Amino acid sequence: MENYVEQLLSDIDYATKNVSWPFAEKELQLWDWIPDEEENKSAPIRSLEEWTGIHKEQLPPAEMLSDEQVNRLLDALRKMLDEYNWSFVLQTQVPERIQYATIRENFDQHAKVKRWHMGFFELCRPGTEHGKCALGEYCQCAFYAELFKDMIDEELTPDEERARELEIEIRHLTRKYGSEWMKYYPYHLDKNYDDENGNSYDYGFDDFNNEEDDDEDDWWRR
Repeated sequence: MENYVEQLLSDIDYATKNVSWPFAEKELQLWDWIPDEEENKSAPIRSLEEWTGIHKEQLPPAEMLSDEQVNRLLDALRKMLDEYNWSFVLQTQVPERIQYATIRENFDQHAKVKRWHMGFFELCRPGTEHGKCALGEYCQCAFYAELFKDMIDEELTPDEERARELEIEIRHLTRKYGSEWMKYYPYHLDKNYDDENGNSYDYGFDDFNNEEDDDEDDWWRR
């Protein structure tokens, strides 16, 4: 099996370095840009297997692979999908074997070929019931359904909206990072971390509202 995995990794590496784009070559201009919604409708669609040259049948079932082989193949496949702008993205922590099995199970899909916006590998087939896809208990659709189950459309004050965003973000972080979620705590959404100058975790955005800085930027008028 190891010899086969090595050859497969070589094939994936070749596909990664030799992406064939179905666009006429020309220098792109800023005015060529289109919104994501429009590109979703107009983007060419290609069979991922034919486009990459890698076929689902070439990917061994996870049960036949060692943990180390799963790790190498998963890393190579994710890098390849990134190069094809059809990225495999998860919002929660998922064991590598399940990640690999999910890519393998759904590799015979069609990809939208985008040049302006990110494309995302489809994690399950349309119409699949939550929790019944290859991700099982790690189903991303079920994660979002749980995340927003108590959310209703209502008019909120800025403070209430901020509190709601904090609640949603904390739910997301605890599911994604488990016991280490506090490393990513969204201090900028927590009013308890505000001071007389605003929120010290505002990532510098407040600097744009600093009048003294604006005055300094007028040096060229003097």
